[in-house]
Amino acid sequence: MARSTRPSPPDRAVAALQPEKPGLWYCNFKIWLEAKWLLDRALAPLGLRSREYWLLALAGLGNYSQHEIAEQFGIDPSSLVAVLDTLERRGLLRRQRNPDDRRVQWVQRTEEGDRLFARALPRARRAEARQLSALSAADQTQLVTVMRKLVTSTKRRDKR
Repeated sequence: MARSTRPSPPDRAVAALQPEKPGLWYCNFKIWLEAKWLLDRALAPLGLRSREYWLLALAGLGNYSQHEIAEQFGIDPSSLVAVLDTLERRGLLRRQRNPDDRRVQWVQRTEEGDRLFARALPRARRAEARQLSALSAADQTQLVTVMRKLVTSTKRRDKR
């Protein structure tokens, strides 16, 4: 599929939004947009979108509550319900009440979800490699290392 099929805003709108010297936030936003597009495209043959992939990834790590997942995604818990409902109807996730606190529902990947995630993971890795392909191997390593530092730093601030 040619890249030209991707919808894009008019050139003048893009030019108006682009700062003269792009900073972290602008660059991060543009990188995120490209990453989301690449991942959505890579996962489309599996009937997944990027947000569903990340839900499957998180749900495979153990007992996360809907509230914890919403926090990780930075969205309102009520916004998450529709996506969880869809994945549950497809048999990819299940919600289970926490036996110690009946108000809490854990989200867990099913065996079918495990199988689909196993098929999606190599596609996601190829999409990531495609995005990073403009950089040398050394630059890729350096970029990811620095980004991990920012993520770790953010986690520490969140706990204050």
